Amino acid sequence: MKNVFKRCLKIIALFDNLPNSNIDSNYIKDNIPEYRELSDGAFKRSFERDKVLLKEVGFRLEYENDKWTLQEGYKLEGRNIITQIKNTPNFNFESFSNTYSVIKKYLSPHFELNQNLKIIPRLSVASREKRRVSFLYNEKLRKVYPLGLRFHNGSWYLGAEDNKIVKTFKISNINDLKVGTKDNLHNNEIKNFTFTWEDKSEEISVQLRSNKNLHNIHKNIFIFTDSNQVIQDDLITLNLVTKDHHGFIKYLLLVSPEITNISSSNRELLLQVINGL
Repeated sequence: MKNVFKRCLKIIALFDNLPNSNIDSNYIKDNIPEYRELSDGAFKRSFERDKVLLKEVGFRLEYENDKWTLQEGYKLEGRNIITQIKNTPNFNFESFSNTYSVIKKYLSPHFELNQNLKIIPRLSVASREKRRVSFLYNEKLRKVYPLGLRFHNGSWYLGAEDNKIVKTFKISNINDLKVGTKDNLHNNEIKNFTFTWEDKSEEISVQLRSNKNLHNIHKNIFIFTDSNQVIQDDLITLNLVTKDHHGFIKYLLLVSPEITNISSSNRELLLQVINGL
C-alpha cells in the first residue's frame, strides 16, 4: 500500500508541473519510476487501481479528447477544491469539515457492507441462531460457530469459535459461505466474546472532556465502554475504557480531547502505545 501512495503522490506532482496540459498514458508511464519497468499490461492494471484511489481522496483523473483543439490525454481535476471553498464569502468551513467527516464515516463501512451484502446478514443470523457455518478462508475450509460481527479500523470482521478457540476472520477474505440447518448448537454468549485485538490488549482507562459534536462524529472509529457522561453546552465529559489502542489513538488525533483524569499506570500504558506506533 505504501508504494501505491507513493505513485499517487508522484502522479499529482506530475500534473502540478504541467497544470494546463493533457498528458497521455505513455508520458505518465515514462515519468513515474514505479511504472517505468512494468509491462504494458501490469502498468494498465496498476494505473487503473491508482485512478480509483485518487478519486476516493478527491482527485478526478479523466481522459479528455477535444476534437476541436486536437488535444487529448489525461487531466487531473479537484486539486483546488479546498482553496475554492475557503475563499467563498461567508462559507462556514468548520461546519463543512464536520459534515464531511460524518459522511465519510458512514460511507466507508457502507461501501464494504455493499461489497459483502450477501455475507454479512447471513453471518449475523447464524450467530444469533447459534448455527454452524462453513466457508473458504484464504483457500482453506473452515467450519466454525459465528459469535458476532464488528467493524474495526476500516474493515468488517467475524468472531467465531474454531475448534474451541475464538478466532477473528476478515469478512472480505471469506468465500463460498454455507450456513447449517440446525440451530442452538452452542451456549456461547456474544456479550462474553472478545475479538483477537481485544484479547491481546491491556485496558486503558481515562476521563476525557471533548467537543460534543466531534465526539459523536468520531466515536465509532474505536471500541470502548463509557460511563458517567456529563453534557454541558458543547462539551461532553465521560469515563472511557478501551482495549482498542489503534482506534483510540486515531480518536485522540481527530478529536483532540482534554484528558482530565488518568492514573500513572494508564498514563504509562498510553505512552507505550504511542511510542509503539
